[in-house]
Amino acid sequence: MFFLCFFLSTCPKAEAQVYVRTAGIRMDETSFGLSVVQRIARPITVEGILDFRKKDLGLALVPRIHGKILGRRLNYFIGAGPHCGLVKKDAQTLQAFWGIGGMIGLEYKFNLLPIHISYDFRPMIYLDGHPDLLGFQSAFAIRLVRKSERKEWKEKFKKWKDNLFDGDQD
Repeated sequence: MFFLCFFLSTCPKAEAQVYVRTAGIRMDETSFGLSVVQRIARPITVEGILDFRKKDLGLALVPRIHGKILGRRLNYFIGAGPHCGLVKKDAQTLQAFWGIGGMIGLEYKFNLLPIHISYDFRPMIYLDGHPDLLGFQSAFAIRLVRKSERKEWKEKFKKWKDNLFDGDQD
């Protein structure tokens, strides 16, 4: 967590991301889940993850910082945040767990399509309630862009154009 705070405070402002909100599915060989990414402020987003795995159900909230690789469509991201959930203790008993985890990955937003894909690696530390001390997950996500920066830009341009030309008719 210290590393993330240091990284956030010392990195230059990255003009990454061309989306404001995306939602979709997230999967790997052992899990299937839902993912929602919301931009808080450029270049910071928060990802909410609901994971369904063979032996547990997890919920994570991961603040992330983004940086450009090639243009604004291909980005890297790094983040860390809490996670919690329920794990099968035995065939009939569920136990609550919680911990912290990191995230590092790559993402791409397709041009002219409302599709955003990412691949990430999540090391996790289980602090209480889980039989494992450490966990690792790497997953692929495909999301639909629910709110695009492009739409915001079009709205701002329309408002600017309306103000500019309405003022000339006096």
